[in-house]
Amino acid sequence: MNVLGHTHVALAGGRDDPEYLLGAVLPDLAAMAGIRVTGAAFAGALAAGIRSHHRTDAAFHAHPDFLAGSGALRRALVERDLALGPARAVGHAGWELLLDGTLVGTEVEGALGRAIAVGDRAAAGLAPAARDRWAAFLHRARRAPGPRYDDPAWVADRLHAMLERRPRLRLPAGQVATVAGVLASHAAEVAGCASRVLDDTTRAVAVTPVR
Repeated sequence: MNVLGHTHVALAGGRDDPEYLLGAVLPDLAAMAGIRVTGAAFAGALAAGIRSHHRTDAAFHAHPDFLAGSGALRRALVERDLALGPARAVGHAGWELLLDGTLVGTEVEGALGRAIAVGDRAAAGLAPAARDRWAAFLHRARRAPGPRYDDPAWVADRLHAMLERRPRLRLPAGQVATVAGVLASHAAEVAGCASRVLDDTTRAVAVTPVR
């Protein structure tokens, strides 16, 4: 699940505290910033949000609609001559980003913005060497236009950038347009089951014991 999905699950679970919301998206934001976070380094609402993030991912990745949908994306990409490594990566991450696309323009975007606005509160839990990179990421994120997860071409470009440094998963630039077309052909299916997936994930997280 990606950042808007995580934010939605937190909100649907009754948590609108910006610091909790920050924790719920922090592992994904940290990956975008090129740094790593360790939950044990945080406390309070931030730590609770991080725990929610991991419970959410576990429930979402086991959901039948995600498994079926990401598999269908992977097979469609392989049929269009994308290598298996990038096809798997795009099938997985692409389905997640399309799910986020169903939340673009909703209150979830504003909640994500509130989380990023308090992003400096995470700095104390980061390794000293990562703090400057985190600050630079927050500076960019606060000034960037909203994400366009509802645009398959934008999503394909995003996946290309995400996978660029992963040799076995790299999406060749010449196949980005092909990926965009496949994503566009699957977007309606993702939208059709989005509410069920998000609701089921929220319920699963609510009954998962907190560790």
